[in-house]
Amino acid sequence: MACKNCNESLRTDYSFCPSCGAKVIKKRISLKSVWQDLSYQVFNLDNTFLKTFRHLFSNPDVVIGCYISGTRKKYMNPVSYFAIAITLSGLLFFILRDVYHVNLTKSSFSDKQTANLDFIFDYQGLLSYVIMPIYALMTWLLFIDRRKFNYTEHLVANAYIIGQTSFVQVLLCIPLFGLFDITYDIFNWLFLVVTIIYQFYIFGKLHQTAFLSTFFRAFIYLILFIFIMMAIGILIITAALLVGYVNLEDFAPK
Repeated sequence: MACKNCNESLRTDYSFCPSCGAKVIKKRISLKSVWQDLSYQVFNLDNTFLKTFRHLFSNPDVVIGCYISGTRKKYMNPVSYFAIAITLSGLLFFILRDVYHVNLTKSSFSDKQTANLDFIFDYQGLLSYVIMPIYALMTWLLFIDRRKFNYTEHLVANAYIIGQTSFVQVLLCIPLFGLFDITYDIFNWLFLVVTIIYQFYIFGKLHQTAFLSTFFRAFIYLILFIFIMMAIGILIITAALLVGYVNLEDFAPK
C-alpha cells in the first residue's frame, strides 16, 4: 500500500502517512466524507469549533490562555474563529436590513427622521477588521501595569472575545427581530454593555485583577469606546458626503 500523495510505502493500519502527514483514504468518496474534509480544511469545524464555542462560555480564560501558552490544537485558532463570526455577522445585517426591514441607524430617542445611514453596514466586515487592533490597543494599555500580556496576546484575546459575542449576537438577533418589533439601537447599546462585562470578566481573570480594579478599567474602556466610535462615525459620514452617498440635506430633520 502506498501513499497517494507522496508514494511512500504504508502499513495497512496507518490512518495518516508518517512521511507527509496526509490522511489515508480507504473508502469511496461520499457526501459525509466531503463535508468532513471541507469542515476541517476550510472552516476547521471538526471538533474544535463547538468545543471553542462552549468553553468560551464556561472557561474563557482557559481557551485564551491555552492558545497564548502554545497549545494550538485543542481549540480553533482565533483568526479563523473571528473570521467565521464576522462573516455570519455580515449575513445577520443582510437579514435585518433586507428581510426584516430594520432601520439599523434609527434613533429611539427622537421622533425626527434624518438620513438613513444603513449603508454603513455594507462595510461592517471591513470595519470589524479595522477596529479589532484598536480594541486590543485599548485593553493592552488599560492592563499595561500588570505586565503580563503583550499587545499581540491582547489581539488574540480580543479576537476570541469579539468572535464569541458576534456568534451570540447572530443567535439572538435572528429570532428576536423576526418575532418582535425591537429598535436596533436600544438592543445594540444593551448588547454593548453585556459585551464589555464579558470582555473584562475575562481580562480580569487573565490578569488576576480585583473586582474594583477591573470595573474601573472597564468603565474607562466604555468611555474611550464611545469617543472612538463617534470619531469613526464622523469619518465615515465625511467620506459618504465626499463620494455622494448622502447629501447635507439628508441630515435636516423632517
